[in-house]
Amino acid sequence: MPLHLVTPFDRTDPSEDEQPVSPPVRTLRSRVADGCYILLRGCLFLGSSYLMALGLPLLFFLLLSGGNPDAFFAHVANLGDRFLAADLARRVSFLGQCKFVLIGLATLVVVWRMPRFIRDLDRELSGEKL
Repeated sequence: MPLHLVTPFDRTDPSEDEQPVSPPVRTLRSRVADGCYILLRGCLFLGSSYLMALGLPLLFFLLLSGGNPDAFFAHVANLGDRFLAADLARRVSFLGQCKFVLIGLATLVVVWRMPRFIRDLDRELSGEKL
């Protein structure tokens, strides 16, 4: 009978089947880290959405001019000249309408992009890989 001595250093780790599976412990630090990540991603999402909304009037004028830079700047100059020539009440009214339209456009862009943002955020926080 062979003498076989097994020390703790000779033992191998148990296989994955033998190891007990326990859910990961959610500590306060991991919750705060997730909250910070959500906050940063949310700020980036809103910032990019508002930049998209601000680019839509530019796209409108580019489509209106047919992609011609001369016609584009002629439309913008016409709008600027008429704005400067208007009296104060009409300027205030026009700026109010511009605010309303831009806030509406920004809201539409955010609503359009929100499902994908939530799906991506859920996937990233759950630890799934692409």
